[in-house]
Amino acid sequence: MSSKEHGSDIKVPNTLGQQQGLNIAWITDQQFAAYAFGNAKRNRPPTQGDGLSVDINLVGADLIFDDATIRPMITEACRVFYGLQRLRYGLAEGSNKPIDYVKISQKYRSILRKSLEKMNLRVQELPENDPALEAYRNLISLFYSIECTWHLLEFLVIDSNSSGAIVSSLLEWIRFHFPEPERAATEMLQSGRELDKQDSYWPVVKGLVLQGQTTIARALLRVHTSSETHCFQVAEQLLQSIPIYSVYSGLSVHRYKTQWQCWCDNVRTLVAAGSFGAEPKLEELLRLVSGDRKAWMEQLRLSNCWYEYFPGYLLYTDSSCKYYQLGQYANDWIAQYLADWRADGTGGGASSERQFKFLDKLVLSVMENNLVNVLQQIQLFPDNRWFAVHMVDLLYHAGLLEMGAADEPDDSTSPSKLSRTGAGVSDGKLVRESLLFDYGCLLMSHSSFWQIGMDYLEFSSTEGLGARESLLARVPFQTDRQADRIIAVARQNNYPEVASEVCKVMTKRNLAQKNYGSALDWAISSRDSAYVRDVANIFLEHYCNHGVLLCEKQIAHLGSKVFISPRLVFLRTYYDFRKSYREQAYTKAAELLVRLMDSKIVPSYFWPCLMTDAIPLLEFKEPIIPSKETYTILEHLQLDLVPMLRHRQQKKLNGSGGGGQDSKMDTEQTDGKEGHDQTALIPKFASNLLNNCTEDLIKMLRLACARNLARAIIIENTASG
Repeated sequence: MSSKEHGSDIKVPNTLGQQQGLNIAWITDQQFAAYAFGNAKRNRPPTQGDGLSVDINLVGADLIFDDATIRPMITEACRVFYGLQRLRYGLAEGSNKPIDYVKISQKYRSILRKSLEKMNLRVQELPENDPALEAYRNLISLFYSIECTWHLLEFLVIDSNSSGAIVSSLLEWIRFHFPEPERAATEMLQSGRELDKQDSYWPVVKGLVLQGQTTIARALLRVHTSSETHCFQVAEQLLQSIPIYSVYSGLSVHRYKTQWQCWCDNVRTLVAAGSFGAEPKLEELLRLVSGDRKAWMEQLRLSNCWYEYFPGYLLYTDSSCKYYQLGQYANDWIAQYLADWRADGTGGGASSERQFKFLDKLVLSVMENNLVNVLQQIQLFPDNRWFAVHMVDLLYHAGLLEMGAADEPDDSTSPSKLSRTGAGVSDGKLVRESLLFDYGCLLMSHSSFWQIGMDYLEFSSTEGLGARESLLARVPFQTDRQADRIIAVARQNNYPEVASEVCKVMTKRNLAQKNYGSALDWAISSRDSAYVRDVANIFLEHYCNHGVLLCEKQIAHLGSKVFISPRLVFLRTYYDFRKSYREQAYTKAAELLVRLMDSKIVPSYFWPCLMTDAIPLLEFKEPIIPSKETYTILEHLQLDLVPMLRHRQQKKLNGSGGGGQDSKMDTEQTDGKEGHDQTALIPKFASNLLNNCTEDLIKMLRLACARNLARAIIIENTASG
């Protein structure tokens, strides 16, 4: 926990702040904004005349799970978390059975242990001069502290059977986190005889005794070269007959303590009689197992932390200790630990506080059953609240947070923010919801973990459920595959606006890259009629300017999607007209063209193109456009094309010049949305649409209509006669 105990400098790139000073404002408990002004040097904000730009720098905690070695922790922990929620709320099979919270806790710890193993292997692979080595060591220290605390909470708080004797569980915990004596003993026993000749022999035996592993210690004593002597034989008998309390032994506490006191008196009598004087190391071991306080205090000075030998001391003094007694025993032990440390002249005052590290305080809070303090401290781990979120959620579902309200007065202005206010827990549900909300929002801001963040926010508060939609819309994406994932999640959770916005963003990106086919697909996927109309306008404008229809194959296979927008219907029908014309199916082409003119979905800027397409069809010697349809063409010529010409002439008279984009009339009425900005999309074409509408075009159309009308009337009247 060196990152919390020793502050680090943060360099904020704020030029104006260097001149005027910086101020900060908290945004969340993990992020704040740094900005200039607002201090004693200068309190007024900059004015426009100053010519200064004010930068706002966001400073927050990095996501430590970006590293590939520990990245799986996020997904695996989410899988356990989600499974617990489904069991708790009856969403999974077998949810009517009692939930084994200890088993779930062990799953979380196995994830931690697996990550620690990977990091240790990674450290062994890296060279000493690698800059990543120190980062990995810090992560190992961090997650070791988390695993150590979690293990302690598991058997003291989460396990419903912890009301009985807890010394055996404490011994297992300490052996798990201080495995050196057991490992060394295993290596010795595998190496052969004459082990007592090794320098590490007696330290290993003593280490085993301090951890309560008397069985392995006896195995090492039996291979000593003097194991056949009287003192070793007596020591073997004493260690073999040592009384150990167990709730399952059927022995009452009073009777156990009587047996224990008799056994201790026997050992002390033998030691006082000098029975082990020939073997001082062996005598020291027997002093320890008989609970001799002086012998234990000598070992306490050599310990790495206050709790390293504490479970062993309990074993040899009161192995029937209950959880409610553990806090008093721990405080007495710590008092002696600090007193002896100061007596050695190695520190005092403020130095002793530094010696008592963060993990030491956290372990003491757990042993004191001070759950409020534990919840406050676990949020101080620099792990992006991973530990706090999952532990608080587990405690909440196990019904263990209700006790918090009675431990501290309810004077907190923000009870759900323990780490910031340091107040008591007034509502375990609020604490859980707040942590889930913050953690879910943090994951949602990351491009790789946003789907996992959705799962945490799903089981958060009502605020978290509402935040899912707004945060999903902000998830960064670059590729089509990433966009598809966001759209799928949005539609799965009934967020149509989010899916539509993602499609619109992808449409603009593809238009900028001139991928018109993909742009049309994304626009259709947005299910926004006005947006599809704007993209279809780009296709039609491009045809008006260049005489080439974009992405014809794609337009041909639109199918029922064309009905999302009238403009798309027009685009597809015009494609059918061009296709029939190319295939020389002129009668069908003429029918489609007239139908388009009379459909009332023609963009105003496209009339010149339609009228130009009609000229060759009107000039057939055998008319393919009947007289009635010819009158329709003349009607649209007079009502739609002539006003465009007059508008152009009026522009010239006013000196404004003619431009294609300026000449567009309001065509949005056909889609039911007036005044929609058609210029919002890209790209912009250098349009000559209005220039196609000339007096010559109108004269040619009138002449062609007159000729076709004359031929059609003669043929129609002749056929009727």
